[in-house]
Amino acid sequence: MKAITPRQQDRRDRILEITRQQVAQLGYDGVNMRELAVEADVSTATLYNLFNSKDELILAASEALLVGIAEQVEGRGVQRLINQLEATADVIISHPNYADAMGRMLFAAEASAPVVKMMIDNSRRGYETVLRQMQADGELVDGVYIDKLARNLAGVIWSVNLLWMKGFIALHDFREEYVGMLISYLLPWLTEDTKADYLGRSWLIR
Repeated sequence: MKAITPRQQDRRDRILEITRQQVAQLGYDGVNMRELAVEADVSTATLYNLFNSKDELILAASEALLVGIAEQVEGRGVQRLINQLEATADVIISHPNYADAMGRMLFAAEASAPVVKMMIDNSRRGYETVLRQMQADGELVDGVYIDKLARNLAGVIWSVNLLWMKGFIALHDFREEYVGMLISYLLPWLTEDTKADYLGRSWLIR
């Protein structure tokens, strides 16, 4: 990849910051490439040279947000997964228009689209890493297919986003639903000692 000058980097950073602001305030439909170019003080042609489409621009703008979530997550095993989802839920609650835009892009994308890799495949890989740690620490029962469980977790967690986007989950309940879905899905695969620590946080049990 060709190196960019500090001036070019500043321009790119400015464009991405304005994009984040517009998405957070106006949602996906409110982002207009021409208006964004004016606010960022670049030509529309320059903007399209840097980002081929609105989706590509929003995706680039979201990367820093997602990296920020990953960097603040601590812990190990089930608790790490919970911490990660709580941090993600807090961002969604704080920036619902942004989360809705990412969800709309994801559900409309082809399987090979970059947003699918970023939002689902990267999540799957992250879950797989933590699940392997859990297996090594004795938190999972014997015989679990880690790759399949990680893939299913990625899908199950995104189902919460879909339910929220369609109005079946209120935003103020999102954090609890996120964590509850995770624990409810993991419970059958946890050892008895591990299960006892998290049983009360499943939303399937009164």
